[in-house]
Amino acid sequence: MQKRSSLKRIKLKFVGGFDIKEKELEVEEGTRYSEVLSSLGINPETVVLVKDNTPIPTDDFVEEGEVVVMRVISGG
Repeated sequence: MQKRSSLKRIKLKFVGGFDIKEKELEVEEGTRYSEVLSSLGINPETVVLVKDNTPIPTDDFVEEGEVVVMRVISGG
């Protein structure tokens, strides 16, 4: 019998100059947010992730739910 892989369902909301507003994805358990961002063509070092009003590291493992992806804008 084949073992079923566990999928995590996430909803990403993009803020700060992205071409996309929202995206829902299913990713394998054990996937990191940085991998999800890279697969979408987003450099993980250019964004801040927020879940339940709390910033989370991009190298955390994906958890189900909604995550806000905010572009970091710096100037000088």
